[in-house]
Amino acid sequence: MAKKTIISDFSALKGKVSFSERSSDAKMSRKVTPAEVSQKPKVSDDGLKVGQSVVLMDSDLRGTIVGLGKKVRIELEDGLIIESSYGEFAVTDKAEIASLKETNVKAKKTSSASKQAKAAVNSDGSLIVDLHIEAIPGGTSVPKGQQLQFQMDIFRKVIRENICHRGRKITFIHGIGDGILKAAIRKELDEVLALRCSYSVGDPAVTVVSIK
Repeated sequence: MAKKTIISDFSALKGKVSFSERSSDAKMSRKVTPAEVSQKPKVSDDGLKVGQSVVLMDSDLRGTIVGLGKKVRIELEDGLIIESSYGEFAVTDKAEIASLKETNVKAKKTSSASKQAKAAVNSDGSLIVDLHIEAIPGGTSVPKGQQLQFQMDIFRKVIRENICHRGRKITFIHGIGDGILKAAIRKELDEVLALRCSYSVGDPAVTVVSIK
């Protein structure tokens, strides 16, 4: 058997052999750069997308969507990045709002069960929204145990769609009844929307909301 040569002087190999540490691992663990991520902006199921301007409903803070996931990452005007739930802000881009309104009009025409409240527009631009369950298309098919949530969803949707129209008045007709819907609406206005909306009471069957 031939005797194996053991190399003890590695200086003879200098310049002839090169080694790349963890070259295979480096290829496998390459990080995706922010530029690559930005090439494919995310779009949520409800049409929200990176780059849209928004306003937080519980404050006067405004910013831009920079990320979408379980929560929305928003970069505020001062550079601070926060996370917000999907129902806590409204889109303020005029083009986007116009697009949403156009989509809603089409939805009303194509679906008899559309979850839109009947809103009457006065000459001064104010709105009247009837929240009686029988006045909402598809409302009578909602199980009784879910009707209050259905009505509150309509209330929140109307507020979100009009939150950027400062000075607009919206009259919500909730009726007198047992007062549960009226109490739920006013609690939301007091605890969630106080910085963006105010409301006045007179007729016990309605609540008039003013966008600040």
